[in-house]
Amino acid sequence: MEPDSIRIERSDAHINSARELARQWVRSQSVISAYITANVIDLHHAEDLVQEVAQIVAEKFDEFDPQRSFIAWALGIARNRVLKYYRSKSRDRLILGDVALRTLEHALITVEHEVEDRRLALRHCLEQIHGRRKEVLEMRYAQNAAIADISQRFSMSVDGVFVMLHRIRNTLFDCIRRRLAEEGTR
Repeated sequence: MEPDSIRIERSDAHINSARELARQWVRSQSVISAYITANVIDLHHAEDLVQEVAQIVAEKFDEFDPQRSFIAWALGIARNRVLKYYRSKSRDRLILGDVALRTLEHALITVEHEVEDRRLALRHCLEQIHGRRKEVLEMRYAQNAAIADISQRFSMSVDGVFVMLHRIRNTLFDCIRRRLAEEGTR
């Protein structure tokens, strides 16, 4: 029987490992998802593959070398799952080879930091939107509400909702561009 202090240390290490896994996965999930959905046409299969990759990453996280890029490591796992998916669908015509998958993987790794910078800029810019504009944005993109439902909720015409969303997206685009430019000059 091991002493309580050893069990507590192991428990603390396990908690820290789980926290680090969660942090890394949240940071990289959009890149992994983009890679898989770019390579798997069927959205339901792509979502299943993202979940499989998440499970494998969690199971093998103890093998991850923290000196390497987590995204590169997870993309390698995703590539293997996509190739396995392709082998199971070998009769389908739209299949990318290993070289094409590695090329896409390399491209995603190359823009890894840019994606994170854009995500942080978007978060900052979203904080600048308030009132009805924020509610419309949340209904449309967080709740996936139909334009007709939004127009009814806010007593607006359907065209009015489209115009408002267009203006909000333009505002966000400009804000993100300015924010990234500011970060680039620091």
